[in-house]
Parts: sequence; structure tokens; C-alpha cells
Amino acid sequence: MMMRQPGQRHYLTVNFAAVLTFLALAALVLNAMLGSMAALVFMVCGGLLILTNIPQSLDSVMRWWIVLLLPAYCLLSALWSQYPDNTLRYGLQLTFTLVVAVVITGRMSTTTLMRGLFVVYAIGVVFSVVIGRNGGAAWLGIFGSKNAFAAHIAVFALIAVAMAADRGAHPLLRIGAIGGALISGPLLILAQSAGAIMMVVPCVIIIVLVLLTGRLSPQQKLFLGIFMAIVLAALALVVVTMGDTILADVLEGSGKDPTLTGRTELWATGFSFIAERPLQGLGYRAFWVSGFAPAEELWAMFLVPSGAGFNFHNTYISNAVEIGMIGLLLQMMIMYGGAAMIGAYAMARPNPANALLLGMQVLMILRSFIEVEVFFEFSIRSMLAVCTFIYAAQGLLTLRAEAKARERSRNVYPYQRKGLIDA
Repeated sequence: MMMRQPGQRHYLTVNFAAVLTFLALAALVLNAMLGSMAALVFMVCGGLLILTNIPQSLDSVMRWWIVLLLPAYCLLSALWSQYPDNTLRYGLQLTFTLVVAVVITGRMSTTTLMRGLFVVYAIGVVFSVVIGRNGGAAWLGIFGSKNAFAAHIAVFALIAVAMAADRGAHPLLRIGAIGGALISGPLLILAQSAGAIMMVVPCVIIIVLVLLTGRLSPQQKLFLGIFMAIVLAALALVVVTMGDTILADVLEGSGKDPTLTGRTELWATGFSFIAERPLQGLGYRAFWVSGFAPAEELWAMFLVPSGAGFNFHNTYISNAVEIGMIGLLLQMMIMYGGAAMIGAYAMARPNPANALLLGMQVLMILRSFIEVEVFFEFSIRSMLAVCTFIYAAQGLLTLRAEAKARERSRNVYPYQRKGLIDA
């Protein structure tokens, strides 16, 4: 142990980037408690994160401009939007949100981000258990609906499982993660969300499988990767061909509306608007606007107050209505491109953080067929989707550089042995 000499000053090092990131993400996760203050706290902390290292922030934005094509297109849609003021305002907020996400990837490691997310989501779980409330038969926690509570617990379950395997974390964090993983199941049951339970299980399995691949040889990893790809493709085929029937049976067996609470009617309306303007859409955030007759009709049909938060309960339909197929393709690039890249990188570097990013990306994709949780302003799920895309791309580029360095080393080494070049 090093002794501090008399008169020597002791400095406490604080990672301000980590602190600002933690506060920004906490504001979004706990928005149900903070209300309108959540957006303000996020903007202040996110802005400070950008400004505390402007060169690094600019470098990150310039390197990963591709993910910012999405908010740029959303802003562009103001040119044909039926509500250009709405489109411009929300487009700017989305742009800021995703810029903060890009900057985070240049300032935070995946492991640090994972540990920060665990603390943030754990706070939400603790408050939900201690001061939460019941909404009829389902537990709402501190959130406005059982679906929001279930979504929070679903993500927390994945983070807890990954954190429990993080050997570099503080023992208290790992103990808390084990406890969190154990209580996540009962909390999902209290939320009475059959969909959340169905989707969390395969994502947990994916995280566990990725962590187990650390003990496999490269050939075994390749075999497992191919096997998982075949299984996922088969599951996708089943969902496409029989998904509605299976989900209806499960919901009916659990006492829920097999028509997904009338979502089929919503989807039919959405398809009709997509057919009218398939490429460009109506404009970003230009459908659910007070005074727009089709939106008012749907609000009235589903007994939702005019102007209240509502959507088509399907990411692809909802976003295609607003930003058309062009915007939807940009979103799918982030969603599915990020999933493919993080899947490849997690198999090559199977650590808890990479496994978690893969599990959360798969969960987001599974939920995208029945909910809309990306891409909109002040959304932590939207930020994590972008972070996953960039972290995965960075990791694969690093692997490629390492492979090239090894190849150069192999090419040079024979000449070193023969004394033809200097060592």
C-alpha cells in the first residue's frame, strides 16, 4: 500500500462523462416520477456531456453520421408534413436525443454503460415496489400503465442477468443483480403482461448462450452461430406464417383479448394511410395531432382522450405512416443492422456487456411488432438502439484491424528469422 507523504495532496478523480451520462439516462428511465422535469434534466446533462469535450463529440458525430440520417430525414419531412411545426419541433428533439447517444459511445465503455443502466433501472424497480400502486388487477409500479411497468422490468431482467456474470463489478452490484434477476419473474407476473414474459425468456437464453461461448473454440462458436441463425430464421418463419394464431391462443388462454385490444383495427387504418403515401409518409409526428380527423376518430373509438399518447402498436406501421418506407428503411438499418453486427461481435468477444446489448436489441425487435418504443425524442430505448449499432460497428472494425495486424506479423516474421530485415 502506498503511503501519502506529509504535505502531499490527495486528489479524487471523478469521471464527469460517466456522471452526466448516468444522470441523463436516469432522467429518461424515471420520467414517470420526474414528469416534465425529465426532459429538462436530460437536455442539460446531455448538453454538458457534448460541451465538456467538444472535439471528441464532433469526432463521434462525424464518424457515425450514418445513424443521424434518420433524424435528418425526419426533419426533412417537414417540407411535406401536414403539421410542419410539429414535425420540426419533434424532429429537432429526436436529433438532439440521438446525437447524445452518439456522443455517449465515444465517452463510455460498454461495461460502464451496463453498470450505469443496472443502477438506473434498479432505482425504478425499488421505487415501484416501495411506493408503486395497483391499477385494477395489474401492478403499475411508478409508471402510468402496466405495459410501461412490464417494459421496464423486462429490460431490468436482462441487465440483471448480464450484471450477475460481470466478474469485474463490485460484489454488492453482483449480489444486487442476482436478486434483481430472481424478482423480475414475479414482478412480470404482477404486471400481467403475457407478451413481456414471452419475449424476455428467449432474450435471457440468448444472453446465457453468448456468455457460455467464451469456453468454446472458434470452430464451435461458428457452429453455434450458424445453429442459432437457423433457429432464429425458423422462429421468424413461424411468426410470419402463424404468429397471429399462436399469440391469439396465448392471450386467450391468459384471459386477455386475442385481438390485442383492438390493434387489428388500428393496423387496418395505418395500412390505408401507408397506401396513400407509401414513400414519404404524412410527416414525422404528423398523425396523432389534435384536430386531425382520423386521429380524433381513433381516439374516440378506443375511448382515449383527444391528444393523449397513443400509437398504432406496431413500430413498422406507425413509422411508415409518418415517414414512409424511406424513413422505415433507415430505422430498420439501425434495428436489424445493429442486431446482426452485435450478434457477430458478441460471438467473437463474449462478455456480459456485449451479451446484454444483443439481448436488448433482440427484445426491442420482438416488441416492435406489438409496440412502438423507437424512434422518438427523449427515448432511452431509441438511444440504446443507436449505441448498440455504433458499439458493434466499432468492435467489428477493431477485430478487423487486429486481424490485419496479425496477418502483417505473419508475413514479416519469416524474413526476420532469415535476417533479411531488422526485428
